[in-house]
Amino acid sequence: MSHEKLALELADFWFPAIADQPWEERLRILDEVHGQLYQDLETVGEYEQVSASFVAALIDRLGSPPITHPAQAQIYASSSEERHWGAAMAWQFGEGQDDGATAPMREERRRWPREIVNRLTEMWVQGRPARCRLVDISRYGARVMPLRYQPRLPPGTPIRVMVAEGSVRDGVVVFSSPRGVGLQFANAAH
Repeated sequence: MSHEKLALELADFWFPAIADQPWEERLRILDEVHGQLYQDLETVGEYEQVSASFVAALIDRLGSPPITHPAQAQIYASSSEERHWGAAMAWQFGEGQDDGATAPMREERRRWPREIVNRLTEMWVQGRPARCRLVDISRYGARVMPLRYQPRLPPGTPIRVMVAEGSVRDGVVVFSSPRGVGLQFANAAH
């Protein structure tokens, strides 16, 4: 069976279970499904392809509603469709911010400007790997959005993240919110 066909069959099967649920419960259910898929599929590549297509199909079956909730943004961010994860990123940088800023394009006050990226990658928290989306990066830090449910990480939590193929950076959590996990790199010389 093709990966796309499997993703569509999964969406057909799971849609009735999530259709009438709030976003937090939808995210919880999808986390369980993703965990099982990760165990059942032979390679990480297969898992990423099937899980992202499965999420895209579910969002489409829900009617692709505008993002209004952090759990919804997290679900959209794990879709294979650019329009979904693009909406999640726009929500994170716009009205979805929970740090008191409401303008989508606010003045950058950092010493080193951020580069907005959208890259699926890996992070390690307490030695445990987790897939994430690298949202932005600068010389001194980055922001990632876990693809599976991750309890909020307290500031100071050590974390590693692959920022490019073969390039891993160590850092510490400086904030954890619905917008993702903000990291300060341990060594800015890279």
